[in-house]
Amino acid sequence: MKKGVIWGLISALTIVTSAVGTNIYLSAKQAEKHCTISASRVSYTLDESIEEADAVAEIQIGGVVEEVDHGLPQTVHRASVLKTYQGELPEEIRVLQDGTRKTPMSDTPIFEKGEKYILVMKQTTSLKDNRDAYWILKEYFVSGNQAIETLPTGEWTAEAEEVRTYDSAENWNREMIKKESELTYDSEILNKSDLVEVIEEVE
Repeated sequence: MKKGVIWGLISALTIVTSAVGTNIYLSAKQAEKHCTISASRVSYTLDESIEEADAVAEIQIGGVVEEVDHGLPQTVHRASVLKTYQGELPEEIRVLQDGTRKTPMSDTPIFEKGEKYILVMKQTTSLKDNRDAYWILKEYFVSGNQAIETLPTGEWTAEAEEVRTYDSAENWNREMIKKESELTYDSEILNKSDLVEVIEEVE
């Protein structure tokens, strides 16, 4: 009888200990998810960023290649080049984004597989293999004929009046509503065709 009671107590204690350990682990994991970083960036208008860039293109994110930490946590993404507006690019490139899934930037969502962006880019020198690898000066999430800036680096362009904006959420498509809700700052929904026209006119 005593043995049964003792084994019962041991089993109960094991279950409680296991539950507490699981809760501590889950709490730690949740704390990790809420860890964000902030960093100051160089401010560029769209025109200035294009003049500084090595390439401007619409790309589609293919997935994460690696996460690196050279002082600032960064994620290297694989991306397919859909259309090149400035410079010369191969069919596939790597894009270096500040932040990681574990420690994202406080104001910039980490790219997700399948998303499309118009990126203004400069070839990076911070990776061991720098071939076809770029860091971002400006970025615009695109869906259908809509675009939204997702990297806050100052004024988006000197000719803002040339681009039609969607002033009502009723006119935004589903993907744009989702992306806009992830941003921690106000950003206008732009007409992608107008944006591309401005990009192609910058010399």
